[in-house]
Amino acid sequence: MTAEIDHFLSYLANEKNSSEKTRESYGRDLLQFYRFLCGDCGKDIREKYGVRAVVENDDIPVARIGTDDITAFIEFLYDEGRKRSSIERKIATLRSFFGFLFNRGFIGTNPAARVGYPKKESRLPKFLHLNQIERLLDFELKGFIDFRDRAILETFYSTGARVSELCLADMADLDFDSGRLKVYGKGADERIVFLTAGTIDAIRGYLAERIKKFGSVSDPLFINNRGGRITVRGVYDIVAGRAREAGLVGRVSPHSLRHSFATELLNQGADIRAVQEMLGHKHLSTTQVYTHTTQARLRKVFEKYHPHSGKTNS
Repeated sequence: MTAEIDHFLSYLANEKNSSEKTRESYGRDLLQFYRFLCGDCGKDIREKYGVRAVVENDDIPVARIGTDDITAFIEFLYDEGRKRSSIERKIATLRSFFGFLFNRGFIGTNPAARVGYPKKESRLPKFLHLNQIERLLDFELKGFIDFRDRAILETFYSTGARVSELCLADMADLDFDSGRLKVYGKGADERIVFLTAGTIDAIRGYLAERIKKFGSVSDPLFINNRGGRITVRGVYDIVAGRAREAGLVGRVSPHSLRHSFATELLNQGADIRAVQEMLGHKHLSTTQVYTHTTQARLRKVFEKYHPHSGKTNS
């Protein structure tokens, strides 16, 4: 991919007569996309976002980049809190880049051809309503896998933890008596998250099944079907699979459950600084994006029920 980026930037300079500032902007966007595909934007980033493009000889073959890789990058940008205008610019860069590669015969299909620009409201975090959470958790418990999956889903919604934090949690971090779980966030920051009574019951049920299957319990809190520590990608697959079984429309991820946790707390009147601390956000501005979601919900209620809103109450 690095050689193709050079070809594209030369094309902008020599054939399009683009300004140096424009070329630098395109170059930065493409470098960030390249680093994302290589997994250089954070620990387990490829697993976390399901990147499929292969890394060969420390590079990314452009022919192996798919539309899913581009949409994963866009999701990453949203999770990073990038402004809509910034994301739109990066999408425009990728559309131009892959359009150039396709027209010049570097690739046989254009993975960016159907990648659209975000709608005005799409910057708001995706979250599940309470009835959707209940549907997600409503599956029969037949064996170890079912008990484990229920415990993972309950823990996400109870704590608002990041997927990486859940995967790294050990048995020693769990305290049933106080209903607490110690997690390690970005930069190895340690914080305490809280478990509901229902979540504690779900974890106890999972551990009982785990003992039946593997014997004694130690080290990782959540494990895969072979007894090893569960991976970020494994948790993504669990959440997505259970969402499909529940008939939930659209992409549902561990992020969705984290967003649901924050949104519901704010809907119920929780102090935003308390929510910030529970989520492990360093900056209040990161947490404030959830207030947009709650304000959008309140606006709909206002328009539906206020007698002077101009909307009829049907």
